[in-house]
Amino acid sequence: MKKITAISMFSWILLIACKKQDDLVFRENSNVYFDFTDDVKSTRVDSFFYSFALFPEISIDTLLLPVRISGERVPYDRWFKATVVANGSTATAGLHYKALDTAYKIPADSGKAYLPLIIYGSDPLLLDTSVVIKLKISASSAFSNNFPSYDTAKITFSNRLEQPLWWVVWESDLGVYSRVKHELFIRTSGTTELQLDNSDWQSTPKTLFYLRQFRAFMMDPIARTVDYKDKGYAIGQEPNGTYYFYNTGNLNKKYPLEYSAADGRYYFHDENGNRIVPQ
Repeated sequence: MKKITAISMFSWILLIACKKQDDLVFRENSNVYFDFTDDVKSTRVDSFFYSFALFPEISIDTLLLPVRISGERVPYDRWFKATVVANGSTATAGLHYKALDTAYKIPADSGKAYLPLIIYGSDPLLLDTSVVIKLKISASSAFSNNFPSYDTAKITFSNRLEQPLWWVVWESDLGVYSRVKHELFIRTSGTTELQLDNSDWQSTPKTLFYLRQFRAFMMDPIARTVDYKDKGYAIGQEPNGTYYFYNTGNLNKKYPLEYSAADGRYYFHDENGNRIVPQ
């Protein structure tokens, strides 16, 4: 009988201890953190790169930065805070991005949400360099900040492209690299990249199709622009008579055309002022 009583007393003590621990967990704030994942490697990352040059139809974009909570889900909305880390950022509020809100909502019964970061791509500086925004999640009345390895996010963005590895493989068809030529290739070829191996007989026909599409446009851009009308592309004309290729969704980005009396054709120029001659 004493043995049973002793066991019962021990069990009662454990229950009280667990009850106190449960109360402690319930009273403690949940944590919130950025939740970026590399889709290729399936590993967590804390930064990524964005280029407006890939999206000629826009000069403003909203990046939805995923955040997740650790802790209890609750049947009411909660709010978390984020700030810009000044010593880790080169972007300017108002010029490169919209100033952050004072707080962001985690919906009721949800374990995740998104921080909408609005960025701007119209600054001419972005044609030559990248800017950085570093964000940090800070503690709020609803959330603690106990995950220092997961509370920051770095977004680097520009309005320029860099020479891809595949350009060298197909340089005999594309010609010498320039950013303007790369941009025009993306707008008119039907793809954003080519294969890295020109000996793959299965994928080479598709690559050659993309190259032919690009060359046909470059040979007669004014006549061939009609083929891209459904994508929002058109030919405009400046008051001085100069024609330009552009997307109707973004009037800030124009590609001027120069008429050559020698052969009666129109040519684009690259960022260095050199004529882009089709291969």
